[in-house]
Amino acid sequence: MDLIQANGQPRYGRFDELPSSINIDQYEYKTPYGKTLKGWRKQLKYKKFKFCCIQHADYTIGLAIADIAWAGHSFIYIYNHVNHEVFEWNANTILGRGTLVDEQPQYSQSHFLKSPFDIEMQHANGVRYISVKKHGEEQIKARIFCAATEPLSLCSPNGINGWTYTQKKTTLAVEGFFRNKQNQMIEFNELSFASLDDTCGFLRPETAWFWLSCNFWDQQGQRIGLNLASGVNESFGNENCLWVNGKLYPVADVLFEKQDDKYWTIRSLDKKMNLSIQTGWRRYENLNLRMVGSQFSQWQSRISGTIETEQGEIIQLSQEYGLLEQHYAKW
Repeated sequence: MDLIQANGQPRYGRFDELPSSINIDQYEYKTPYGKTLKGWRKQLKYKKFKFCCIQHADYTIGLAIADIAWAGHSFIYIYNHVNHEVFEWNANTILGRGTLVDEQPQYSQSHFLKSPFDIEMQHANGVRYISVKKHGEEQIKARIFCAATEPLSLCSPNGINGWTYTQKKTTLAVEGFFRNKQNQMIEFNELSFASLDDTCGFLRPETAWFWLSCNFWDQQGQRIGLNLASGVNESFGNENCLWVNGKLYPVADVLFEKQDDKYWTIRSLDKKMNLSIQTGWRRYENLNLRMVGSQFSQWQSRISGTIETEQGEIIQLSQEYGLLEQHYAKW
């Protein structure tokens, strides 16, 4: 199915399968006053981004490519949990120069090019290919296998005239290698996990959200993945979900509460989830250009607590690695 229907509007809800395509040309975008926008005026309202996190035993790798119409953006970080060293790089391009974010759900090819880095994300036949080169030398090369995990695939209305499509997966097997800050090559292994976040749509011009993502093996040897959000994708269901050995289970609405500078809690409306989060190193950006702006925080975190499943099983989290994010955007 195409996400956009014949009447020019998107399909809404959670989908059992990924849409075959997203035909933005077919989407009819109207202002709150009923005027139809086309061409570049419509394109400036359209936002899309891809994020990948790879969790190694001792490292967390995060990388993103974003096309927010008036600018292209990309970042990479490699964080060492043992000695707290971090390699970090980010760049912006005017009007998306050197940036391609291909939003198609099943087959896509995205890239970001700005010296000295060349970043590629490709997706085909259930495999995500990641390549990061610096001055032509491979810094990260990964193959991420998606077939063994059910996807979160969700489209929600937002505001008076917008919508957001997101697809997410966690606990994905990954092969390949990366280079740390000392340029040593480190291979991914069977304990490494990857998670993917692909999002596009006509988001609110001023928006904010909280987000948490986590992958780990529990004491019973199960693959556990967690995706929680507040502030977005809540108009028709939510994007909160738990994965157990690749099977997706819905989670009730959640509340993120900051207790102090290093400690947060998350609890679910049905009281089946109670988590505590200790935050560490933060990737941070603060951009205020009046008409547009962004304040972004993504913390390396340790997550503890309990989750009760639909079957009554209690999943225990004990200082598991994860990401906690707070993002405000005016675009």
